[in-house]
Amino acid sequence: MAVTFEFVIEKGFHFAEAFGKRFGMPVTENRVYLPESLGDGYIQEIQLRQGLSLCMHRYILKEEFSLKRLESAGPSKMLTLRFDSRKVVWETGQQATHLFAPGCEAELGTGNFFTEIFFPAQQEIYFLVINVARELLVELLHLSVEEATLRNRLLTNPSFVVNVLMSGEMESTLKDFSSITLGSPFYLLRYQVKALELIYLLFAKITERVNEAEVAISRADADKLFKARSIILKDLSVAPQLIDLSKKIAMSPTKMKMLFRQIFGDSIYNYFQRARMNEAAKLLKNFSVSETGYRLGFTNMSHFSRLFEKYFKTKPKKFKDDL
Repeated sequence: MAVTFEFVIEKGFHFAEAFGKRFGMPVTENRVYLPESLGDGYIQEIQLRQGLSLCMHRYILKEEFSLKRLESAGPSKMLTLRFDSRKVVWETGQQATHLFAPGCEAELGTGNFFTEIFFPAQQEIYFLVINVARELLVELLHLSVEEATLRNRLLTNPSFVVNVLMSGEMESTLKDFSSITLGSPFYLLRYQVKALELIYLLFAKITERVNEAEVAISRADADKLFKARSIILKDLSVAPQLIDLSKKIAMSPTKMKMLFRQIFGDSIYNYFQRARMNEAAKLLKNFSVSETGYRLGFTNMSHFSRLFEKYFKTKPKKFKDDL
């Protein structure tokens, strides 16, 4: 059973302190280390300026772990930008192969609804959360009159979330944080520059989407859509059936499809297939091509091979041989 840390984002909330209190670990200079029983690594909070802070998570877990953000009362004056670069690392001779795991994503939203992030054991976890005041974010983005819709959304929408896949540039920028040493000359400025770069990259990715009319998403609807995603990812051998999925989350199929695309930037089926291929890449470490395909619900190995090649630009047999 996974170790769980539950928290609520309220005024004055400090993640490192709350985590340290929950697990009985001291907090020194806004950094708290994981207890040895849970894993190896730390959580670090850094205040960059008024209205802008970041929280870094860097650890490898010995046990399964979940972070549950519980619903808070009312709208928040702060927005949360989360960059999750968790990866599976495979050592092969003198080389290390890094594969994005399901959950490798970036997200922008309010912090007042329920979400759960699940981390498996023995996986390199590196994710960063930027907390920024709504007014400050709008000021940093220098939004034009033509971007009034986005401006109003950032300033006044009481509850929303937008989720995108991590890009290579985001991953590279995220890595740069590890080269910054606390207390080194102008280290806070370096953190701030990198945080602003991540903000830029996230909004650049978001605005790549087709400019469709968006609808307001309530906290209850956001909870349902994240529940739908959890159901999809729970068993990647079975394609989601829209009618059954809509019943499980108590939402009409039409509304579910529209809001899922709005939050996650893709159709339910495409999202499932992408996660399925990521899982295939992981399974190929320990299983043959045919066994991997069967485990993921494929009965036609030629179809599995073509689909894998579409996502990874190489056939699964060569992918496995290269490992």
